[in-house]
Amino acid sequence: MSINICGWNSFFEEQMLQISDESLNVARVISADTSVFSIINEDGFCEARLSGRFVCFAQEKSDYPVTGDWVLFRACDDMNLIERVFERKTVFQRINAGKTSDRQVIAANIDIMFITNALEGGRDFNERSIERYILSVMDGGAKPVILLNKSDLCTSDQIIQYKGRAKSVAKDINVIALSALSGEGLPELQSYLVGGVTAAFTGPSGVGKSALINAITGNDVQKTGNIRSDDKRGRHTTSSGKLYQLQNGAMIIDTPGLRELRLLADQDSLEEVFPEIAEAAISCKFKDCTHNGEPGCNVMQKIEEGKISLERYNSWLKLKKEIDVTNMMRSEKGRSQKKSRDKALAKIIREHNRSSFK
Repeated sequence: MSINICGWNSFFEEQMLQISDESLNVARVISADTSVFSIINEDGFCEARLSGRFVCFAQEKSDYPVTGDWVLFRACDDMNLIERVFERKTVFQRINAGKTSDRQVIAANIDIMFITNALEGGRDFNERSIERYILSVMDGGAKPVILLNKSDLCTSDQIIQYKGRAKSVAKDINVIALSALSGEGLPELQSYLVGGVTAAFTGPSGVGKSALINAITGNDVQKTGNIRSDDKRGRHTTSSGKLYQLQNGAMIIDTPGLRELRLLADQDSLEEVFPEIAEAAISCKFKDCTHNGEPGCNVMQKIEEGKISLERYNSWLKLKKEIDVTNMMRSEKGRSQKKSRDKALAKIIREHNRSSFK
């Protein structure tokens, strides 16, 4: 198996040129557990764990390998040791659930992210949720595509309605209505899966991501749950991300269903997702206008004229506030962590100096 088939490209090759240790081997992470990682290289599949050196120098858990990462490992008789994670080209990440501001990288080095929703008439389809996923994906650097799964449960008119609602927030992003059960729309989805491309599926639990992967691969590689009869919702089945290779060399990752997607993004990405607001803001009277009641605000003017929907504006306002709060929390935490590391390093140096003079 060639690593080129697994998604290796010039971005990682340039990093490899900086490595002088010839005893290290290149591999890609297929799945990541708490302590053991399944990896693949030109020799096939194997398992590895983190070296003590890696754990010692990792600044936070998000530095640990995740599904899709490229790593350097040292072959050992008992267990291979991962020594380094390559710089990631793209990431899909969030802030951990709860009150923490810790970053969780869910998958890495994804070219295309299929944001999956379900058209079963339940609670899975929501424009505000789609906006949140688009923002997260675009901020991480991957190309988003919107999938509206379970189209077999809708009439033609309902599918047109759902696609229109999705396009109202997706803008230029492609929206595909499809069905893992009937096969409708699968050829359009498969057109993205060319050799060397890594694609991933994300979305809420129970929208049929695993069923779509099974339909694409032609095998039951992922466990799926029966649809509940009361609300037509699927059951959550994927608990950890895993990477699969198609016969043509494309790679796909099934990520766990997310009950909460706390954003880790920046202002530039927010403007990409809400271009109508970013464009209107250029003509505001004040350059530092917050678009929240200031005189001469062109954004508010466009809302009054009906050129910017109030729903989109309220969503933008909510997401912007969330991003600002998260960035502030992470900035404060980063300063605190650096201070703690500096104190610990100073203590080690003092103890070393004392022992040297004895």
